[in-house]
Amino acid sequence: MSQYSKSAPEDHDSPWKSALEVFFKPFMDFLYPQISSLIDWQKPIEFLDKELQKITRKAKNSRRYADKLVKVHFLNGSEKWILIHIEVQGAAETNFAERMFIYYYRIRDRYQTPVISLAVLTDTQANFRPSYYSDSIAGCSIRFDFSTVKLLDWQDKTNELLQHTNPFGLLIAAQLTAKLIKDGKTRVDNLIGYYRLAAEKKLPREQIIQLVIFLEWIVALPEDLTPYYNQQLEHLEEDNKMTYISIIERQGIEQGVERGRAATLYKQLKLKFNEQANQYEQRLFQANDAELSLWTERVLFANTIEAVFTE
Repeated sequence: MSQYSKSAPEDHDSPWKSALEVFFKPFMDFLYPQISSLIDWQKPIEFLDKELQKITRKAKNSRRYADKLVKVHFLNGSEKWILIHIEVQGAAETNFAERMFIYYYRIRDRYQTPVISLAVLTDTQANFRPSYYSDSIAGCSIRFDFSTVKLLDWQDKTNELLQHTNPFGLLIAAQLTAKLIKDGKTRVDNLIGYYRLAAEKKLPREQIIQLVIFLEWIVALPEDLTPYYNQQLEHLEEDNKMTYISIIERQGIEQGVERGRAATLYKQLKLKFNEQANQYEQRLFQANDAELSLWTERVLFANTIEAVFTE
């Protein structure tokens, strides 16, 4: 059974970044359906990681975000850039709206292209709902509006999240569990329930495997609950319908990677570069902290797995 460490409770940004790439259309369909209906989904989607890195590398902010810049085509043939900005920490931030504005004008100024700015708030403060930035002085003023989604609004609609045909409902439920439920055993029980529902989704097998990984990554179970968690997984495997969980274990998605940051990085490599990650397994769990930090930063923007590990 799985003996790998769970991610630290605060490590919610990395799974969001990865999940947006794997489930970008379900994300847009679920949270921004009006915008999604304008997108030509028959044309390729491009994630502009390098472009986003150029405008954010000088940003001095101790808070953590999950940001994605995505190029899409609308049904009318026009090319659009969508900036998705996910606030992943629990406290309200006074400068959040200004940060949204800064990213907007930096992208527009550098690349001379319109930007659709979207914000997803995962915090638990009901009154924190920034949706615009404004400034005025001596008769000169500016106002920048952006679309905001508050995941807390789904707190009382759990059944809708869990039963929805769109798999992103499960990821939202997992995020709410991570933020709102402190009891570790309850978190395990919720996660196991999400696994059952994930296996019932009419998705390709690989996407279900990825969905299960994201669910665990977001919920971030404490290590002392590993025995109970493994026990619940055994119960799942007794159900023939839960073959996906067995597949994940047998194929060794974790591949014995050491606990902690190496395991988190391995998940990112596996999701982004698939089986190519296997050849770097030994190097990962033998790495020091400095190497892990460097590779964790590189994996977000690397186009090849070799670029992550190059000297």
